[in-house]
Amino acid sequence: MFLILAAITLHANAQTPEDALRLSWFAPNGTPRSNALGGAMGSLGGDLSATSINPAGLGFYKSSEFYIAPNYISNNNQFRYFGNKSTMDNSKMNLGLVGVVFADQNKRSKYKNSNFSISYTKIADYNNAFSFRGTNNYSSYLEKFADQLYYDGASLTQAQQNYIYGSSLAIWSKLVNPILDANKDITDYQAIVNGNVNQFHDVTTTGSYNEMSFTWASNLEDKLYLGGAIVMPMINYTKSLNYTESYASNNQGLFDFFEDYSSKGFGIGAKLGLIYKPEAYFRLGLTVHTPQLISFSDAVSASMFSNAYPGGISSGTLKNEFSSNYYPRYSNYNMSTPTKAILSGSYFFASPSKPTQPLGFISADVEFINYAGTKYYTLDNDASVVNYYQDLNTTLKNNYKNAVNIKVGSEIKLSNAWLARAGAAYYGSPYKDNSISASHMSISGGLGYRMGNQFIDFTVVGITTKDAVFPYRLIDKNNYYAEQQSNRLIMSIGYGIKF
Repeated sequence: MFLILAAITLHANAQTPEDALRLSWFAPNGTPRSNALGGAMGSLGGDLSATSINPAGLGFYKSSEFYIAPNYISNNNQFRYFGNKSTMDNSKMNLGLVGVVFADQNKRSKYKNSNFSISYTKIADYNNAFSFRGTNNYSSYLEKFADQLYYDGASLTQAQQNYIYGSSLAIWSKLVNPILDANKDITDYQAIVNGNVNQFHDVTTTGSYNEMSFTWASNLEDKLYLGGAIVMPMINYTKSLNYTESYASNNQGLFDFFEDYSSKGFGIGAKLGLIYKPEAYFRLGLTVHTPQLISFSDAVSASMFSNAYPGGISSGTLKNEFSSNYYPRYSNYNMSTPTKAILSGSYFFASPSKPTQPLGFISADVEFINYAGTKYYTLDNDASVVNYYQDLNTTLKNNYKNAVNIKVGSEIKLSNAWLARAGAAYYGSPYKDNSISASHMSISGGLGYRMGNQFIDFTVVGITTKDAVFPYRLIDKNNYYAEQQSNRLIMSIGYGIKF
């Protein structure tokens, strides 16, 4: 339940290791057909999910197509923190995917198809809410503020003015105090408690990771399919935190801390893929997703209520009083996401009575991704900021690892109009520490209905996530986390028309 991490001192609105996973470790959304197959679409094609998985699959299209698919998402979050269990439910509808494919058949050339598509996909949905509580006998949230001030070598004036989104609030609230030597020089900063506290952590998040894709693919004699996509990630994320501590002995309140954080990002990346059919019944796929370079702009505001300031003190109040000293409300930086490689294969089977007409298929994808490969880059020339991002990248490298994700799916034709689908996927732990139990596992099923040039897909996906949530991180002490098990239910329906 605890983990020692590399030491990094954080600005109040700085990025954390969890931010890197938020942009790379999730079960991505696709079309209802792709979702029903567990996402095992890397060697199949003929589906708009090719734009986000293997762009070569776009080469299978023989006609143009428009497709749209909304989602309904329901979350059930369960946490265990110092033996205390908590549960919270929430749900939301959104637009999962919309796109259009323009197919261009060229029967006189060995390149039989040259297709282009524009699509918008909600890769990840951040709309969620969760909370957990427990009695921590080992540390306090306040100690992270003391750590920051000590390792930054902050003077008392700096402690009061330069950290208005966290540590300065704690100083003014008399929750963190300077330790002076005989010469009245500061030797340390100390929180008024260092354990034996009741802790309550409540979070609401909104937003999504969206991807605009411009994809091209070609079909060489119905044997080799080549494709590429230019993708533009668009991230919008907000987080509202309410954190409370009280004395464990009598439950007397210590403080309430509120923080509102937002992050907007826009970037560019590429996906390259091929699919090869050595036989009509067998396909192989290979895909590489390059790192996406994303530019972010973050904003933060905070307030703290305590016995010293029962009416509360806010970053806005300190901002007005110390207008030239504090770290800015807005921070700008770049980051690159991990590289991903996908190996895929699919086998098509037929009825013995009609061996030339495929009855269905079985498909599998194996993904390789290096979560430690996430890197942050600062746009600031200030030495302390540069050093912070170097330390953060070192922390990512020391605590995250390569992981393998496995996806399998199958589709069978029930009649000329109806198809049934099922799939499963497993996303391995991104953590080097084997004591942290972390994974995504999905089970899915769905139906497809074809009627002339129109079709409808319906899918239900259940995703179980195991993870660790750190309410805060300390430098010289063990970091304790809440054990998370979340169940997400996704129902999606898609409508397509060929033209």
